[in-house]
Amino acid sequence: MASIPKLQFITKEGGCGLCDDAFEEIEDAKEYVDFDVEIVKIQQGDDLWNKYWDQIPVIVIDGKVAFKHRTTRDALIRKLKRPAWKFW
Repeated sequence: MASIPKLQFITKEGGCGLCDDAFEEIEDAKEYVDFDVEIVKIQQGDDLWNKYWDQIPVIVIDGKVAFKHRTTRDALIRKLKRPAWKFW
């Protein structure tokens, strides 16, 4: 059986307006596709802060950056749904 996608939601300690909006879209997507969510709150001095502080929220799916700043439920669903393997 295939594993479900792993989504990492990178936000900053204390949150932000864009982060709140993106998290709502993540919650809405959960109604349509199964995936694990890990919330990572970064703060100044963290390695991820140096990499993403000016791009949050950042959504990483299975280790690859999928979205920066904004997303929608439908865009998330498209990225999270793995194509079914077909023989022909």
